[in-house]
Amino acid sequence: MAPPLPDFNVVTKEGFNIITFYNSYENGVKVITVQRSADSNVNFTTIGTVASTKKGNAVFVDTRPMVGKNWYQVTMEFNSGVDFKSNLRSIIVDSAMIAQQKPLVSTEDLQKAANKALAESKPIEKVVESQAKELSFPKSRYVFSNPFTGDINIELNDALNTSYKLEFFDSNKKKILSIPRINEKVVILDKRNFNQMGLYSFKLYKNGTIFEEGFVSIY
Repeated sequence: MAPPLPDFNVVTKEGFNIITFYNSYENGVKVITVQRSADSNVNFTTIGTVASTKKGNAVFVDTRPMVGKNWYQVTMEFNSGVDFKSNLRSIIVDSAMIAQQKPLVSTEDLQKAANKALAESKPIEKVVESQAKELSFPKSRYVFSNPFTGDINIELNDALNTSYKLEFFDSNKKKILSIPRINEKVVILDKRNFNQMGLYSFKLYKNGTIFEEGFVSIY
């Protein structure tokens, strides 16, 4: 069983951080959130909410941890307006772990799998590993996230004499970025060109026809 709040556990699996804890409150909890910071006790930002506010074990999967030290705390807001904050815990994620991370088609499906594993008393880490593999796509040789910087690398050896066009889409399939012509062999696309962190799909065109489709993670 996970430790009761204000304590909690955090482990890394497949480049994802898994937070588990036990909620001792029978009722009165309005929302439970997970917050993350890079500097221990300030600059915390909310990265998601826990699916259930009911008494019992709970799990939250951080699918986009930062390279370096990740500090976490769990917060509760009660119907009465009272706020609660857990203890702080940290875990280090290095660039090699991020490099091994598999782009996900659906973060929600991964979280649902973790919740189901918790309800069925199955090993959460193994279920997350299995689900990540099922939801993953092969890494593109041409368009991929740089694990050290989070920027997007575009590498096309014949770009000087071939017409390449690249388009990116958000989770709603809305086009958010287009590069009409790639005329360098190596292009580094700043992640700040994307409005927010998350998973984006792309279409790479070669001489006017689709050459490759895939996904990149912005973190």
